Amino acid sequence: MPFGQPKRDTRGAYMRYFVGIDVSKEFHVVNVIDEDEKRVLKNFKFLNSKDGFDFFKVKLSLLSKDKDSFVLGLEATGVYGENLYDFLSSNGYNIKLLNPFQTSRYRQNYTMKSVKNDNIDSLYIALLLKDDRFSSGYVASEEYMALRVLYRNRNSCLKESKEIQKRILSILTVTFPEFEKFINPFSVSGLTLLKKYPTAAHYKGVSANSILKLFRHIKGNNFSKEKATKLLELAKNSVYSGKAKKERAIALNSLIRLYEKYQEEIATLDKEIDSLLNSDSLSSDDKTAIKEAKQRAESIIKNLHTIPGVSTKTISAILSECGDLSRFPTISKLLGFIGLHPTQDSSGKKELFGHLSKRGNSTVKHALYLASVSCIRHNSELRKLYNDKRAAGKSKKEALIIVSRKLITIIYAIFKNNEPYNPSRVFAMVRQW
Repeated sequence: MPFGQPKRDTRGAYMRYFVGIDVSKEFHVVNVIDEDEKRVLKNFKFLNSKDGFDFFKVKLSLLSKDKDSFVLGLEATGVYGENLYDFLSSNGYNIKLLNPFQTSRYRQNYTMKSVKNDNIDSLYIALLLKDDRFSSGYVASEEYMALRVLYRNRNSCLKESKEIQKRILSILTVTFPEFEKFINPFSVSGLTLLKKYPTAAHYKGVSANSILKLFRHIKGNNFSKEKATKLLELAKNSVYSGKAKKERAIALNSLIRLYEKYQEEIATLDKEIDSLLNSDSLSSDDKTAIKEAKQRAESIIKNLHTIPGVSTKTISAILSECGDLSRFPTISKLLGFIGLHPTQDSSGKKELFGHLSKRGNSTVKHALYLASVSCIRHNSELRKLYNDKRAAGKSKKEALIIVSRKLITIIYAIFKNNEPYNPSRVFAMVRQW
């Protein structure tokens, strides 16, 4: 038989090979088995680099030149396998993205052990592929991936910004504890005052007119002389002793500069997200369908904005993490992906619903929770749902979670039907599901 040609089994059919790949930052570990679950190559490693990827291709070609002979799989674990997945996919290999939860359950059922190492992991991935007991993970398109990158970076900046806020407030608790009750420290006016007068001690000898001069070039400010006078009284009677005045002022101004920088970055990312949502998002690779796909995408985004209480941030969070919602055949599948199914204990005729599952997408869950808070203020239908659940004895958190599930169901319906928010129609469709 010529070198690299696919082998035939005893029935004369071409042999298939199942390739399990355990990914990591620096290198990947591979196990290859045949349909009889026999290892046909000694397990090996290859570098997470172009040379490593080419070496991997050569190793596979020793078994067969026919790429259809292979089924390859790797876990969807962070970013370590992204480049490898794209490389194998673009080179025509049948590559599967596996849910780590699936492989973990399979490993435990197969061995009744929780043993874990690279060689074992790649072998059980190969066995899982051979048994065909998996559902392929979702690979986001270029547009959804771009949105995800931007949104996650925004979330990271927002998280850092909140940490800096805590540190600023911690200093203010000593240097001017009365300030926070007088004005929002993170408003334009609050930050303007803190940068000029970082502590209560810095107001000594300052006049109300001097304070007002700070706001002359700030558009739309309403800082009055009465406020300035009140602020001076608070500073004069502050409990701050003045200890480490200079050093605390330096620390506070340093933190304010960091906070403002993060706010600038968040604003920049928001503009990029808005631009992406309103331009080429969800476009098709098929050149003849790009225009239609773009129009549909723009229409969907516009219709999602018709839900009272739902912001661009909520929409971008959902689409960036979930991708194309039409990939979920049912709302139940989407709820499961997000992790909005509660844990359940059944005993006799009672069903006790506990906390939400820890699995799922925490980013989307958090975004929906915050959106639900907004919706009970601005959306009459969801506000009624919330009030009804509270009247029925549900806690505030439980009621908000119920609103969150209803909200994502509404979003799913609008996405699926590409129609604006219509309470009577949307809620009717929800009841049908």
